[in-house]
Amino acid sequence: MRVQRLLVSALASFAFSSAAFAGSISPSMVPAEVKAAFQKQYPSAQILEWDYEKDEKAYEVEARIGEAEIEAMYSEKGDLIVSKEDVATGAIPKDVLDEVRQKWQRAEILGANKITTLKGITWDIGLKFRSQYHNIEIKR
Repeated sequence: MRVQRLLVSALASFAFSSAAFAGSISPSMVPAEVKAAFQKQYPSAQILEWDYEKDEKAYEVEARIGEAEIEAMYSEKGDLIVSKEDVATGAIPKDVLDEVRQKWQRAEILGANKITTLKGITWDIGLKFRSQYHNIEIKR
């Protein structure tokens, strides 16, 4: 439960960091280790903005791969803290889709967010079932 709260807290900081921090930082202010870690994880991503989160001593990056948005946070040494990326329905792994379909047989799968931490991957799947929208989590 504590890990889940921490993950929610980290994701909430993504949502509010732009408002709490007065603007982005120049890419030249981002350590080479952080840039290299992001480049290794997302080699084809187009970087939109870098921010520095003073309280967490971490660098945040917003990027895109095509239409998919990516948000990631790295320590000052380039270690991944958390990343969240949009994933289209067709790109969700088969084992995750099978688990969703087993539990929600009649639901329409709308897409997902892939949330990566040191503890593993959580798939936040968006569903539509009987005119209502739901999100479920599948942990890997």
